[in-house]
Amino acid sequence: MKSEPNCRDGVAAIKDRILKSEIISNPNVVRVKLGFTNCFLLPCNDGYLLIDTSYRNTFSRFQKGVARFGIEISDIKYLFLTHHHDDHAGFAADLVEKTGCQVIAHQHAVAPLRKGESEETMRPFNRRVKFVFSIFALFHREFNFPPLILGEKDIIVAEDNFELLKQIGIDGRILSTPGHSRDSLSIVLSDGSAFVGDVAMNFLPLTGIGHHPIYVEDIQAVYASWKKLVEHGAQVIYPAHGTPFSIRELAKTLPEQP
Repeated sequence: MKSEPNCRDGVAAIKDRILKSEIISNPNVVRVKLGFTNCFLLPCNDGYLLIDTSYRNTFSRFQKGVARFGIEISDIKYLFLTHHHDDHAGFAADLVEKTGCQVIAHQHAVAPLRKGESEETMRPFNRRVKFVFSIFALFHREFNFPPLILGEKDIIVAEDNFELLKQIGIDGRILSTPGHSRDSLSIVLSDGSAFVGDVAMNFLPLTGIGHHPIYVEDIQAVYASWKKLVEHGAQVIYPAHGTPFSIRELAKTLPEQP
């Protein structure tokens, strides 16, 4: 059963709460940067939960990256996918085959993961993004990845879930945070560390996106997801693209509502 956060209504109250937060890095978070994508590892029962993979051709680099932290690939017991796109699920199938880890994903991710294709449901945030990625597309023509078929051992999430992470030794909760894509999920830990995939970014400042996703499916859903993150105690945003930042930064972008 969902519990309702105890907070005041209104964007002004949300902004006031954000502006009081400070960046406090979580020493238990392991970040492995693979090109444009950040992968995060959180300690859990008997090993680690990995948040996202990068592109399909970065698996060997990932293995070398985690080894620097004294982590073996076999230590990864869970793979949490913030969404199904190729820069987040690229080597997921290889990782599952090698480790037997359980996948945690949104129910709307099941079909595109099975196809191994990124859904084309988004649009560029602005014209500068459209221009930049028209050039990127000259070098990255296909947005597919090895198909990942989820099985009985995997965990499909349909909505917010406050118990699952606790059951595997992580003091946090899973939130449905659509806007970038309909299958977007986030993790918010009890200390305020928030792993948000692409629903907020700290990336490509010259494009003028601020902390918006570079591509959006529903901008109002993005803002609703930001508000939900605040309401559930997020303080430090760990984006999939860019460096961590305080959630107070989102206050600059949350629109006022009547």
